[in-house]
Amino acid sequence: MKKLFKIGCGCLLLSAFLTPIAHAFSLPQTAESEVRSRVVHIQLKANQGDADAQYLLGLMYLSGRFVPTSITEGFMWVEQAANQNNIKAQQTIADLAFEGKLVPRNLLKAEKWYLAMSEQGDNWADFRLGFIYAAGGDGVERNCGKALQRFSAAGDDVSLGNVAWILATCPEAEYRDGSKAVSLSLKLLESNENDPTILDNLAAGYAELGDFNQAVNVQKKAIDALKLSPEIAKGDEFIMRLERYKNNQAYQEVVPLME
Repeated sequence: MKKLFKIGCGCLLLSAFLTPIAHAFSLPQTAESEVRSRVVHIQLKANQGDADAQYLLGLMYLSGRFVPTSITEGFMWVEQAANQNNIKAQQTIADLAFEGKLVPRNLLKAEKWYLAMSEQGDNWADFRLGFIYAAGGDGVERNCGKALQRFSAAGDDVSLGNVAWILATCPEAEYRDGSKAVSLSLKLLESNENDPTILDNLAAGYAELGDFNQAVNVQKKAIDALKLSPEIAKGDEFIMRLERYKNNQAYQEVVPLME
């Protein structure tokens, strides 16, 4: 996850308003007064419409750094910067709306800003859009086709693993393709043959094809591999799918949103 609240004032240095003569007769600023001066300068620039200053001021309010914490004020300033095509601000708004921690989850708002980022070639936005369309909710229609497009556009191994999973398990038959799910999973396994998640995807692909013997064998491997990856807490789910495959049942689900 990208860090959202990295505060830095280096890009908004104070202008040297004082002349050398004035400097000679002025007292040196304390650290506290210098910070106050910088904050006032950032606020002035933000009110004048400077997108970088608006973004920085928003982060300051969100994190409570140098100013009192105010989620409402922070969100407002960051969104103003986002409206001026500041991609960092767009990501912050989208991530906050997607995750629903500092502010209530709002997938429509997250979709709006991730789409804006995606138009600028941002793969993180495509990755998150994949989850939004795979799960749906909050006024966004679930659509496996859009999810496949977005995960494919993101293009990293995790995203392609999600492509394989949707091809194997999407509730709508028009988007399922067991052969493609198996082929993609086998390719991804070339770099890590004991990845439990990819093995799980592969087993689901075989089950979608109706090859339940292979599905059972691969799912057993996935469960064994999972024991070596304790950070992936999906043991019960893996066992549940194994039992379905033993009963000649494929597995279908709506992809849940990331926690």
